[in-house]
Amino acid sequence: MKNSIEIIAEIAQGFEGNEKLTDLLIKGAISSDADAVKFQLVYADELATPDYEHYQLFKELEMAQSIWTSVCEKIHDAGKKVYFDVFGLFSLDMAKKVGADGVKLSTTEFYNNTLFDRAIVDFEMLFLSVGGIPIEDIDKKISVLSKLEIDKICLMYGFQSEPTPLDQNNLNKLSIFKNRYPDFRIGFMDHSDGALDDAFHLSLVAIGTGINVIEKHITLDRELKIEDYISGIAPTEFIKFVDLVRRFEPVMGINSLKLTEQEETYRNKATKSVVAISNLKLGDTLTLDSIALKRCSKPIGESSILEIEQAIGKTLATDISINSPVLKVNL
Repeated sequence: MKNSIEIIAEIAQGFEGNEKLTDLLIKGAISSDADAVKFQLVYADELATPDYEHYQLFKELEMAQSIWTSVCEKIHDAGKKVYFDVFGLFSLDMAKKVGADGVKLSTTEFYNNTLFDRAIVDFEMLFLSVGGIPIEDIDKKISVLSKLEIDKICLMYGFQSEPTPLDQNNLNKLSIFKNRYPDFRIGFMDHSDGALDDAFHLSLVAIGTGINVIEKHITLDRELKIEDYISGIAPTEFIKFVDLVRRFEPVMGINSLKLTEQEETYRNKATKSVVAISNLKLGDTLTLDSIALKRCSKPIGESSILEIEQAIGKTLATDISINSPVLKVNL
């Protein structure tokens, strides 16, 4: 069965501008069998002013185009997709040049309309973060989109509070987004504490809202405390996480109240039907003294009578032996 939920191994800034660390994280993400790997494609002067507190960190995250091209090639060779958070037209163009499959506009770039307009033209997959964005602004942004543009977009909900407390995840919002924007794919950005079992369980709860995408942080080793490790889990743990999602994603089943084949089988085994509690003859009138609701060895079928009221007062058209079902065709 084709996976219905796309799992993104989110490296974010965890590569720290280090080519070797980048390579190790890629190997870890690929080994987990996630569907895609995502980085933040950071260029300091595109993202912040020199006096911003994290400007120097952003400078250290910058890597050459050739490195990013190699990153995409390695991930593609493993049959996985590559996504980048972009923060302006320069990083958007870079993502396109190095072969990214799609880009994400974080909450930082939600109001950057020029970037949004270019991104939706340049890429077939656009993740749009709606965490922390007022609903009126979301409505305004997506109300003017064409069907073709809508098909490219996945609305991503979640936010990072390093880590986000469980009771602040507000997973009900995922269901609300699903109902409010039925034509859009919906994704969850999991920022639970990577040190707790919550890191495995939160996304499983989110599956119940009908999401299409899970973005989950991966780190090389939590003890190293590299950038963006707080919500990250190590590659061996990420393997377990992916396995859990794959195991539980089918439990939502069909989007219908129609009985499945196994439910039909269960119903036919569990349901009582009208049976004779004495030997009955052709022409007998059925009464509470002659019939009852019981399970019997013959399975429920289209001719079974499941409500005794439907048989009371009816005249038999054939003989019925004791403990045999009384069928509609017998009346």
